[in-house]
Amino acid sequence: MALEAGQRVGDYEVLGLLGAGGMGRVYKVRNIISDRVEAMKVLLPDFAAEPELAARFMAEIRTLGGLDHPNIAQLRTAFQFENQLVMIMEFVEGTTLEKLGSQSRLPVSDVIEYALQALSALSYAHGRGVTHRDIKPANIMITSHGLVKLMDFGIAKSSNDLHLTRPGTTMGSVYYISPEQVRGGIADPRSDIYSFGVTLYELLAGRRPFQADTAYSVLNAQLNETPPPLFQVNPDLPQELSGIVLHAMAKSPADRFQTAEDFRAALKSLREPQPARAAATAPAPSPSPSWSAISTTGMPSPESPTAVPPVIRSHRGLWIGLGAATAILAIVLAATIGPRLSGFAKNSKPTAPQADNSSVTPSAAPDTAPSAGTSGNAAAPATAISPLANTPLTPSPTTAPRETTAAHSTALSSGSGSNLPAKSSSPQQPDRVANPAPSSVTPPPGPSPSEVSAARTRLVQLRARAETARNGIQQIRSQQQAQGFDMRGDVLASMNRMNTWINEANLAMQQNDIDSANQNMDHAEKELTTLEAFLGQ
Repeated sequence: MALEAGQRVGDYEVLGLLGAGGMGRVYKVRNIISDRVEAMKVLLPDFAAEPELAARFMAEIRTLGGLDHPNIAQLRTAFQFENQLVMIMEFVEGTTLEKLGSQSRLPVSDVIEYALQALSALSYAHGRGVTHRDIKPANIMITSHGLVKLMDFGIAKSSNDLHLTRPGTTMGSVYYISPEQVRGGIADPRSDIYSFGVTLYELLAGRRPFQADTAYSVLNAQLNETPPPLFQVNPDLPQELSGIVLHAMAKSPADRFQTAEDFRAALKSLREPQPARAAATAPAPSPSPSWSAISTTGMPSPESPTAVPPVIRSHRGLWIGLGAATAILAIVLAATIGPRLSGFAKNSKPTAPQADNSSVTPSAAPDTAPSAGTSGNAAAPATAISPLANTPLTPSPTTAPRETTAAHSTALSSGSGSNLPAKSSSPQQPDRVANPAPSSVTPPPGPSPSEVSAARTRLVQLRARAETARNGIQQIRSQQQAQGFDMRGDVLASMNRMNTWINEANLAMQQNDIDSANQNMDHAEKELTTLEAFLGQ
């Protein structure tokens, strides 16, 4: 039954038709009591004639009744009217992504922002056991304030309603349906992730990833074909974004993002600024600023020459450096002053003429040469020792009491400058200077939150790039095998090594071993760079 403007359905006045589909018609209505504008969805035809369709409609009512999220169009109420089921829903005034994308190519920043909101809604629904199963641009509405509303849970499936999916039944739009749905298998949250990946591909590339003249050809492409990377279709797009989208569109559910939140985190990393080390590293030739901040981290290879600056590291290196400098200073003192002091001691033993030759001030030599005992100590500050007395490296006065011993008085009585040799001759002085070094070395602290966050971000984006490379190589390999050839052995070996290093990096991250994770990612990135060069990326 078609409704006309001005017609009453219960407490609602029909204002106009919003849209129509296989499940029913949607009208813009006004509640005559509250005067609030709503959307009214009416099942077509009557539920008595189509019990299966009615069962799906009732399932949608139960599903939406349990969802309350700002990015999901809210169900107000539901009732029966003239043998038809009626849903009253939140009226969303805006434009669908399908219409926005057809008008012009959307900015990448806008697409990512819309995607983050839509994935938040999907994550919420999936967490409550609800799979949408019909994700496409036409079911994503953007309000005038930029708020995303996920619409039309008409074929949504709850994990408790298994009878709504019969074997061999395909639900959803052919351009966005997942491979497992094409085969008539059971849809789960990863099916929504695939469909949303196709949606993102279309918005970013300006065309659908799979296009053909017939529905059969499109479904066959969903099963067997890999779309070209986004950066080949649109060179302005960053490679990491292309990798993220293709990762979501993997043929096998096990190879995709396992949750909508994982998908959302990968996209969010493109929007957020990188840690402070990105500003200090040398820029790398990359199509995206965010990737240049990550891909150049800690690379030992000349291909991406950057070294992690110490701004995000601990001060362990500083303390070790200070301790080493102190020890070196002590050695230099011992090597520089020691021979001079020993020279003074040797020159003090011979006769007076030899003492004269070692003096700096000749006029003082006759006065000090015949002196003995304490007289030499008293005369020293005014005579030959004066040039050395000004050095700031003179040992502390704590050794002065040793000058009172008879042995030191006798040995130094005939030489000038006896005060400084007596203080410097103590063998314990070098050790006293060098001792603080070991105590100043502190144990290395664990990784900081910023280091952990940077490593996780790097790993996510490295995996996205690796996924892009794997898809490209697999595409080339399939073409070569169709002609009776196969991929070069060195390329396959490089890809295997890359996969191994990425797995090792992932394991190290799980163990919170950031240093090992970064080293493994360095190795993986080296192999990945080789593969990208082979693919002409």
